[in-house]
Amino acid sequence: MTGSIEAFRKKWLARLNRGARTTLEHASIDWVPGLHSAVADKFVTGLGFKAIGFNWELLDASPDASGPRVALTQLTEAFANDISNPSNVWLGTEEARECARDFLAAFDPATRTVVSNRYDGLWNPVSGASVEWGFVAYDAERIALLLIADA
Repeated sequence: MTGSIEAFRKKWLARLNRGARTTLEHASIDWVPGLHSAVADKFVTGLGFKAIGFNWELLDASPDASGPRVALTQLTEAFANDISNPSNVWLGTEEARECARDFLAAFDPATRTVVSNRYDGLWNPVSGASVEWGFVAYDAERIALLLIADA
C-alpha cells in the first residue's frame, strides 16, 4: 500500500467534483469481511444508500490484471469521460488512470477487493441519482465507497 484514502481525497476530490457529484466515504473495518456483495451492502447501507445484493460486480483488483473487468480499467473508464454525456471528456484517459491508481493504492494489493455497481454500461443504483457509477473497495483494514453521480 503506497497511499491513503485521505491523500486521495486531498489530491482528487475537488477535481472530481468539478465534473460530477462525487462521494467518498471510508471507514476502518472492525468486522471480518465475507462475501463481496454482503460487505459492499453492509457498508453502503450504513451510509444511507441502497443495498443491491448480488448486483455488485466483482472486479479483478490484482496489480497485474488486464482486461475489461479489471478494477483499474473500470475506474479509469469512470473518470475519463463525463458521467452524463460520455462523448465529453472529464479527466481524460491519462489523468483518469492516475486517479484510478491513486485510489487503488490506498488498499493493500494482497487483500484488496473492488466491486462496482455497473456492468456493460448498465447500473444498479445505490443513490437514486439518474446516472451513477459506484465502487466499493476494501482490504483487511479499511473500506471505501467512491460514488460518481450526475451533477
